[in-house]
Amino acid sequence: MPSTTVAVSRFFSEFQLKDAPDVVRHEAKRILLDTLGCLAGGRACEIAPTSDKLALLLGQRLATGGSTLIGQGGTTLLSAVYGNARIANALDFDETFPVGVHFGVAAVAAALAMAEERGASGADVLRAVIVGYELGARIATYIGPMTEVVDGEVKGFSKVWGVAAPVVLAAMGAAAAIARLDEGQFAQAIGLAVSNSPLPAGALWSNAVDLPNCKYCDAGWCAVAGVFAVLSIEAGSTGFTDALDGPYGLARMCGVQNFVEESLTADLGKTWLIPNATYKPWPTCRFTHYPLTSLARILRRETIAPNEIEEVVIETGPMAASARFTKPLPRTFASRSFSYPHMVAMLIRGVPAGPAWLDAQFVTAPDTLSIAEKVRVVAHERGNDFAHTMEANQIRTMPGGVLVRTARGEFRDEDDFALGDPWSEHSRLSDADLTEKFLGMCGSGAADIVGRVFDIEHEPSAHSLMQRLNECLEENTRADTA
Repeated sequence: MPSTTVAVSRFFSEFQLKDAPDVVRHEAKRILLDTLGCLAGGRACEIAPTSDKLALLLGQRLATGGSTLIGQGGTTLLSAVYGNARIANALDFDETFPVGVHFGVAAVAAALAMAEERGASGADVLRAVIVGYELGARIATYIGPMTEVVDGEVKGFSKVWGVAAPVVLAAMGAAAAIARLDEGQFAQAIGLAVSNSPLPAGALWSNAVDLPNCKYCDAGWCAVAGVFAVLSIEAGSTGFTDALDGPYGLARMCGVQNFVEESLTADLGKTWLIPNATYKPWPTCRFTHYPLTSLARILRRETIAPNEIEEVVIETGPMAASARFTKPLPRTFASRSFSYPHMVAMLIRGVPAGPAWLDAQFVTAPDTLSIAEKVRVVAHERGNDFAHTMEANQIRTMPGGVLVRTARGEFRDEDDFALGDPWSEHSRLSDADLTEKFLGMCGSGAADIVGRVFDIEHEPSAHSLMQRLNECLEENTRADTA
């Protein structure tokens, strides 16, 4: 029997696009479209200039060719990987795998930048996104959610956890697919990616109220680490070939005491994890989407004016109940994605989901604060029992609800699923939903890109697709300044 690392490397290095079921190929296109939309939306946020400065430390602008750093044009490979991955994650609007981590941005940024630099086709990009995302999903499942479970009940976050490793491995897998690494090279690239992954710093994030704008890890840096692992192997570096094996493998490095190594290899090629991706209708922490789903439903059913609201009671679980989730006035950019009072105000005010939700002018606006000050957060009666519904080490439900008190009555709703979950028909976002989200970030002038993404197997060049997205954003900028 081959070792775990060898088995993983063999499968992904030999994987061909024709081997993927239609549902897998289609979901990869959905992830690609959603990530490009998040990237376009992220260009309008306050940390975009910082990200650009850091990206260009890794290279420089190019007059022609190279890889595209959206918003800046042609750059060198690592510049594009860093900037696109970080900005696509900046709004916390990107997909989430059901252990509470995002890594689609890394797979997409690495696949596109490598494909541009090497003249690869759209079919190559699709294969790379599948390899990157599926590898990241296997790693995330093996590490598991960042929950502390005692006697079957979720108490909160683990004492040691982190989300960097799946992000790094997703980028590494996508880059390795474009580079066509063989089985031996792939295994060594895994070793370098693991040994170069950032430390699991999630506990700092769990306990922070005023979050730094790199959040729990810098998605751009993680993506660079993954791509650099592949480039290092091509340059002659070597890495451990057993980084996923045994009791001292990656999961233990991430602080996991009990893990199932076989989850990395179980039914490879038969069971695919990419269809388990969840999508976000709002630029907020995925754990907050459960009560927000209920609030959105109430607002669709009832006509409620902001000035008639007396109180909004958010019912949530222990993963979204700490001080930063309850703070009415989030002080930092990243904290705006984690403040229930702020996000409730955005939803009630009808602010379009996107960069405006994280715009400083909306945080302190009187219309926002007048609602935010009426929000109270309490424990949902079933909020800590979702450990019982986990499947294959992945979160399936996270009960939440909301009660809206007004002068003319009370309105309540709850759900075990959040909008964007694929587990039920009423929560799954359709292609049309994701298209609407994408166009909301990019503008109606980008409608042609939607068709190109859903038909990406026939795109002769990844470069032309990225140039077109960059043109759309430049057109929007010119229109805004006209």
